[in-house]
Amino acid sequence: MRNDFYEHIEHEVVLLLRRADFKRTLDGAAHSMDRSAYLLLKWLDREGSSANGAISEAFQLDNSTVSRQIAALEAKGWARRYSDSEDARVNVVEITDSGKEALIVAKLARLDAYSELLEDWTDQELELFSQLLARLNRSIERRKQLKSSHNTEGT
Repeated sequence: MRNDFYEHIEHEVVLLLRRADFKRTLDGAAHSMDRSAYLLLKWLDREGSSANGAISEAFQLDNSTVSRQIAALEAKGWARRYSDSEDARVNVVEITDSGKEALIVAKLARLDAYSELLEDWTDQELELFSQLLARLNRSIERRKQLKSSHNTEGT
């Protein structure tokens, strides 16, 4: 019985991931901010200026992937990279004012889309769904950390 639930949840999550990022947001607009840029800008806005290594660790991505994502943000004027004043070998990244503005626009568009999608849900349904979704994300994060610690122990 539980396996049937797991199969159904797996299928629905795959569909959710595909549909929730439809053409980079839920509105299908070509000019929308892609998911990696959105997540990275949100993180920089919340955490402040950060070293590439700290970003890589936070997102559990290799430095080259993060560096490419940051380069894309720089090309759009949404982030700025500079050398750390205490250690010139360390690159620090910060969100620009233009990046903050783009983040606000993208967030408002996403919130508007979710508001439209979920307008017929009750407050209780929204609360339960948000709690369960957060719980799923925490479980995924714990599993990633556990797998990561097992992989480093074996090396």
